[in-house]
Amino acid sequence: MVRKSLVCRSLLLTLVVIVGSCFYGPSVVRADETLWEMGAQGGWSYNDDEESFNQADIIVAYRLPLQWQRWDVLNASTRLTGMVSVLDGGGDTGLLGTLGLELLIGLGDSPFEFRTGGGATLMSRYKYGDEDFGGAFQFTSHLGLEYHFLESLSAFTRIQHMSNAGIYSRTRG
Repeated sequence: MVRKSLVCRSLLLTLVVIVGSCFYGPSVVRADETLWEMGAQGGWSYNDDEESFNQADIIVAYRLPLQWQRWDVLNASTRLTGMVSVLDGGGDTGLLGTLGLELLIGLGDSPFEFRTGGGATLMSRYKYGDEDFGGAFQFTSHLGLEYHFLESLSAFTRIQHMSNAGIYSRTRG
């Protein structure tokens, strides 16, 4: 009963955030904005568990027309993201597919941009060595900071969390 209640609250909160975002007075994307972005990223797990993980991703993002600007200093925009990943850990390798939304926040003409987002992830396998993710469907969320070197070149660091949110009997997150 507790697990079902937690899942319902999580889904409701997600719906509130998405619906609330859709009705917050969107404005038109500026003409000089790039709508499509593509990149590669990689990372590793930082934990004290027995298994360690490495992940490599190809990400494609589409900047949505939902955008806010306040006082010519605070800029916020949204992106739809899709990611294909290879996850390696515990002597096993699998594929991940993630579809999600991302919120980007920038300050004026600063080259730094704060990013946060989340999405639904499907795994080709959910057991890696001794680690059991509980099932093939997971929720992935992240917080990060991006630095734009040039108009089409940037570096990005982020903290990512993946969990099944208790929808299976086992949860790793």
